[in-house]
Amino acid sequence: MSIVAALIVPLALAQSAAAPTGAIGERFAQCLALIEENPVRAYEEGMAWAGEAQSVHAYRCAAMALIAQNRFDEGARRLQSLASAVNPENTGLRAELWSQAGNAWLLGREPGQARSNFTRAITAVGNDPGQLPDLLIDRARAYAMERDWRPAEEDLSRALDIRPNDPLALRLRAASRMNQRSYELAEADARAAIRIEPGNEENTLVLGDIRESIRTGTPFERN
Repeated sequence: MSIVAALIVPLALAQSAAAPTGAIGERFAQCLALIEENPVRAYEEGMAWAGEAQSVHAYRCAAMALIAQNRFDEGARRLQSLASAVNPENTGLRAELWSQAGNAWLLGREPGQARSNFTRAITAVGNDPGQLPDLLIDRARAYAMERDWRPAEEDLSRALDIRPNDPLALRLRAASRMNQRSYELAEADARAAIRIEPGNEENTLVLGDIRESIRTGTPFERN
């Protein structure tokens, strides 16, 4: 997955009413496409657009262009600032920006910062079943990066209560349970993920890790 793709998540948020439309939407899409080709130029174009129109989406594209240059800290902080500046009534856009900031912090291996941003996004969307599962999954990824397995499992279970057949949530919960030595539950999750998504090798790898953990009695750690 490219850096741009990683930041245009969760999909439910990207397709929400917060997504830009019309001429702004077209220009934003062009700016995102340019990030893939030339992130330095995309940053310059985004800032020029921001100077012209003061559009939040122009500043957002510029922030994403920074992240595509591996300037994760700068880009994430800009996205956070944008989210805080957006009208509080525009919960969809605020949640989207905080989610993108959280993913940027994950790319920068800063799970504490990521978790904080995902929590803000979760608070913004409330109990919206279309948006909440992806945000819970992302926050679980931050917890897992911190090796805080219990809250990771709790977020994933909550996501699965809303969207039961999510193979990513099942796979991640399997890993979280394995690391808590709940091997039978972990194996059940991994097998469920394989049934739903048999072509994904990551599901099979997690099942193999769990079986190795059962064999040795110690959670398997992949290098």
